[in-house]
Amino acid sequence: MTKMKPNKLLKGLSFVLFLILFAGIGFFVGQLAFSAESAITETTVMVLAILFIPIFFLVVGIHEAGHALAGVWVRFDFRMYVIGPFMWQKEQHAWKFSWNKNVNTFGGMVICLPPDTHDLSRRFSIYAAGGPVASLVLTMLAFGISRLIFLFNDAGHTSLLTLQYFFVVMAFFSLIIFLVTSIPMHFGGFSSDGARVLRLLQGGERAEFETLILKLIANSSSGQRPKLTNMEGRQRAQVVADKLNAPFGVYLQSFFHQAAFDRGEIEEAEKYLHNYIQQAEEIPAGIRNVVWLDAAFFYAYAKHDLTQATYYWQLFKPAAMIPKAQIYATEAAMAVLKNETELALAKIEASQREIPGIMDKGVGVALQDELIRLKESCLNQEVAAQF
Repeated sequence: MTKMKPNKLLKGLSFVLFLILFAGIGFFVGQLAFSAESAITETTVMVLAILFIPIFFLVVGIHEAGHALAGVWVRFDFRMYVIGPFMWQKEQHAWKFSWNKNVNTFGGMVICLPPDTHDLSRRFSIYAAGGPVASLVLTMLAFGISRLIFLFNDAGHTSLLTLQYFFVVMAFFSLIIFLVTSIPMHFGGFSSDGARVLRLLQGGERAEFETLILKLIANSSSGQRPKLTNMEGRQRAQVVADKLNAPFGVYLQSFFHQAAFDRGEIEEAEKYLHNYIQQAEEIPAGIRNVVWLDAAFFYAYAKHDLTQATYYWQLFKPAAMIPKAQIYATEAAMAVLKNETELALAKIEASQREIPGIMDKGVGVALQDELIRLKESCLNQEVAAQF
């Protein structure tokens, strides 16, 4: 008999618990609907049907706001807030609204980046727990309000009954989100909030790996360019990732690629890029496009290979979360290879204007140098064309 590994056992138990909880909630809702069948009017049903999706987005928004508030509390840099089709991004020092067209993030998302590595495990645990705590508070608050309305609605007014069930539905949605995000689970390239908090609190190698990844992110978001990243920390992260078969291990290939690229070690950078591409399926679909963009820029800028660059560029699909600076830089590098000097210069200038808004400030520093060299190449082409 094969012994089940601890992480697989935990996933199995989490999934069983997940099913039991949803079965219990389904039974509760069924009982509630049965007992209230005679009291609910057609008007109440219609209003709730119309408000069904807005209530869901409101509940998701409060969950994500919990993450954001917790992130700000532990002094993280709050950069992005997504609820369904709505997205707000911090660009330099101002917030900008745009429509979220990425269905993978319709369930809500907040990005808060650690600006330093001080006490990172504890701070990130608080940040991760902020969403479930907000959902639990909303569940209790909404259910409490619904009960108060019930107690004061002796006459059975339709408007008050509708308002009562509005809060019942809100409490139900919020409870679902609390349970789904609190149960330690890993799915679709993402870990639940509960899984991340549990890993950090348990200590050991899993917590060590999580913390090492967070430190890499913190150093880069604070402006440390890739080639200055601590090699010992990166190598240790790779050792632990291989040992644990950690889902986030794929992102190390990106860090290694960027560091080698920034040092000018092109062959080494290409090796890590190939590893990154081969593991791309492990990256959530919503952010997988970054892989193709990195590859397109590398082959256009570093390898001067227009065929390969074009191949990866065709795989790439722009998304609101992907920095415009990197998109424009890739277009500029490809334009240089096509001898489209005027277009290349325009794209370089557009990229330079967008660099201050890049979340990964360390990559932005390296990109600025690459754009300067790319501009020099363009000007040399322009001079050569005159003779």
